[in-house]
Amino acid sequence: MANRMKALRIHEHGGPEVMRIEEIPIPEPGPGEVRVKMEACGLNYSDIMAREGRYLRKTHLPHILGHEFCGVIDKPGADTDGWSAGQRVIGTTQSGGALAEYVIAPAERLSLCPVELTPPEGAALLVQGLTAVMMIDNAARVRPGETVLVHAAAGGVGSLAVQIARVRGARVIGTSSSEAKCRAIEELGAVPIDYTHSGWVEEVLDLTNGRGAEVILESVGGDVLLRSYREALADFGRLVVYGVAGGEVVNFDNYEILASNKSLIGFWLGPHLAGHLDRVSEARENLVGMIQENKIRLIVGKTFPLERSAEAFDHIQSRESTGKVVVTA
Repeated sequence: MANRMKALRIHEHGGPEVMRIEEIPIPEPGPGEVRVKMEACGLNYSDIMAREGRYLRKTHLPHILGHEFCGVIDKPGADTDGWSAGQRVIGTTQSGGALAEYVIAPAERLSLCPVELTPPEGAALLVQGLTAVMMIDNAARVRPGETVLVHAAAGGVGSLAVQIARVRGARVIGTSSSEAKCRAIEELGAVPIDYTHSGWVEEVLDLTNGRGAEVILESVGGDVLLRSYREALADFGRLVVYGVAGGEVVNFDNYEILASNKSLIGFWLGPHLAGHLDRVSEARENLVGMIQENKIRLIVGKTFPLERSAEAFDHIQSRESTGKVVVTA
């Protein structure tokens, strides 16, 4: 239908049943915005949290899910000098809106898609790539020779974090939940561990001569976070929390933190980074440079058409996914 598009929307928070493919008017870009014909949208666990109503940022309803995309500019708005129709771009939205045939995004959040990348690879680059590189370089400040433990290392962020940490000269241990994922982690150059059994901490200690890892990147929450901090992290080590995929929130006693000689660091690729655009820009350049120099590779797992977006969400939540899950238009 003319002037209408398909989009994945929710009108209430909840499980997969609240998602609907709907036909809605194609939006118009405002000043400083561009309209992009979406070719690929990368899914992130934060999209599930937004659907469920537990994301860090409030989700206003009705809401189009998805916030990371690759596509071709269809219509630039006013005050978007330098951007023109026909350019293939990657970018993020202000708040959702990318799981649709047309996406509105601030021009300042766009970059030209590197010519080396396909649209699904372009959609896999920014959110998880920037999270990985900024955690390693800015939050944890990984140094050559250190041991880095990456939880959920076969996922989108994890698979990139493993590779970037190795580029920085670290030795990497990667945890996962299945034999197939452990094989994928080993192919990336990390030592794999299955963290679904109770002895994973002992394996980390055995691999580090009893010291523990100097850096741990943690996104699971619950018992994995507690044991990582209390048992698997070396003295004066740094643990970066960047997600709560398991949904189980834990609390630390300030006396425990005081006595531990260990650092707890939070990282969120959220709106507060608007005050640190220089760091974000540097991280983006570093990320693209590593790809162009073949130092790291983007791992796209399964792709789903827009009409089957619900299956894409199910695939992430099944814990069977490896690499980036992408929805295509």
